[in-house]
Amino acid sequence: MTAPPQDPALVFTVALNGYASAYADCLRSQRSYARRIGARYVAVTRPFRVEQPAHAAWLKIPLLLGALRAGYAWVAFVDSDARVREDAPDFRTAIEGAGRTHMARGRSGRLNSGVIIAENGADSTRFLEELMASTTRPVPEEDRADLKYENGNVIHVARTTGLVSELPLEWNNTHQPQLADHVRHYTGPLRAEHRGSPLGQRVFALRKRLVATPTKQPERRDGAFADELAALTARCQRRYPALVAPAA
Repeated sequence: MTAPPQDPALVFTVALNGYASAYADCLRSQRSYARRIGARYVAVTRPFRVEQPAHAAWLKIPLLLGALRAGYAWVAFVDSDARVREDAPDFRTAIEGAGRTHMARGRSGRLNSGVIIAENGADSTRFLEELMASTTRPVPEEDRADLKYENGNVIHVARTTGLVSELPLEWNNTHQPQLADHVRHYTGPLRAEHRGSPLGQRVFALRKRLVATPTKQPERRDGAFADELAALTARCQRRYPALVAPAA
């Protein structure tokens, strides 16, 4: 499917709690990619501190939903620790959108939410709405095993609704060093490949001391968690109006 050039597209990342410093090179690659394909780019690097890492991890979901509701035809979220290759194709022409959300599988064989590409449509909106509603609902152990943040909910809602289409691994390579990928995600076995600046790594280490230690993803989050996430979302949308203003 070829998207007309006038269709507004957004590429964004969330790089809080020092990730913007540690992975500055990855953010530059994302910005360059967005510029090359004619999409807007937003790197959410503020507020300075989000005490609960789970809030920072969850933030991409309501921001993605908000961008679609605002009228973006396509929205691509890319984790801050993921580098987009210089020759990566325009996702709008490389992916059959059909108004759906797209994700690749990680090394566990389950969906990995480090790259989420959504074309505006009923299926994408419904999936993200269901995902937000799942915040305070129980998630089975099989879907959240060995996870810390929101990915268990993503896996569970995708599995139970059938509203997510699978991306080729090239769009979110988390575990194959030899793959000729479009997006290399420096997590798991690929984390050691990343060579950030020494200063950026020191800033990252210092910033990590200011936030809570991540814990295993619980069966469900409580209402207070959801309220704080909503407040953080609104704060970021005010600070980064391009997230909800495709025509600006």
